[in-house]
Amino acid sequence: MKATHFKIDQKYFWVELSFLLFLSFGVSLISDLEYSAYEKHDITKFAEDTGYRLITGSFSLIIYAIYYFAFLKRYVFERKIIGIILCSVGFVIVDQLIYKFPSNWVIIHTDLVSNSLKKRAVEDLLRPHIIFTFNYRVTRSIIPLIGLAFLIRSLTQEREMKELKEQQLVSELNYLKAQLHPHFFFNTINNIYALALKQSTQTAPMVARLGEMMRYILYEADQSTVLLSREITFLSDYIEVEKIRYQEQMSIQYDVQGIRPDSYMKPLLLLPFIENAFKHGLEEETKNGFVHIVICQTDQNLTLQVSNSIPQALKKVAISGIGIHNVRKRLDILYPDRYQLDINETPALYEVNLILTNP
Repeated sequence: MKATHFKIDQKYFWVELSFLLFLSFGVSLISDLEYSAYEKHDITKFAEDTGYRLITGSFSLIIYAIYYFAFLKRYVFERKIIGIILCSVGFVIVDQLIYKFPSNWVIIHTDLVSNSLKKRAVEDLLRPHIIFTFNYRVTRSIIPLIGLAFLIRSLTQEREMKELKEQQLVSELNYLKAQLHPHFFFNTINNIYALALKQSTQTAPMVARLGEMMRYILYEADQSTVLLSREITFLSDYIEVEKIRYQEQMSIQYDVQGIRPDSYMKPLLLLPFIENAFKHGLEEETKNGFVHIVICQTDQNLTLQVSNSIPQALKKVAISGIGIHNVRKRLDILYPDRYQLDINETPALYEVNLILTNP
């Protein structure tokens, strides 16, 4: 166990301090109120002992804080039962000694305490022996403080586990995105290569669009969220690259509806579905192939619908790839219980419907 585990944690410090204040002052105050109400039949009588209560409560707060922060919490976090027992026994002994000597001395020499309480303090101070009341301290102080320490340890461990899980998710997400980028660029460069072989005049515009897409992936898509409109621009560039490649040979339809300028989403989630449609829907076709894409935003949802033809050569082959596999994992990480993904395949059609809730 690292030493930082039992240092004062700012997240829970005020909870711990409030509990110590309650044990030091609140319990005595409640007890005095009840005594004044039921024994003296005058609840205002508790005010007569305010000075005495402040002195004893202040000493209690100091000894509680030292016992809890310097010893008890450390041993609870380290799960050292012997340490808990020994420091608790030491707490009872030191508490009684402080009550008998420093506390009584202050009570005797202050004007805040009544003469009757001063007299009782003198008698206690002059008494030659000390009575150690373990049972009272165990039930009133030690058990509550041990319970507090175990509660804080549990909350701390829960928070650390959550942070560790988040770190693992981030690491996995970065790994998946690292896989996505080379895959995307490999496919796009292949497209440019195919045009270059044909000495197409569209090669230069395609390279320019690829440069814009690379800029987006390298400098914007590494953020946790991006503007939805920016993501749509990126997808539009990609689709335009594909249109340049296939020109008029295939039916490529792309429709965007209801995109709000202030909406955000996780980057590069939609690309694999669109990329997959072009790769498997048109790559082997010589005619009659199609890719239809619709992206629509409503008040609560973002919907992606992608459908593509299945070439004759692929009709007996399952359509899958690293992109779709990765995007499923990313959806599980980034949108747990907030997405619906339906993939339907027939002999002639492959269709994807993705709905993101509050993207």
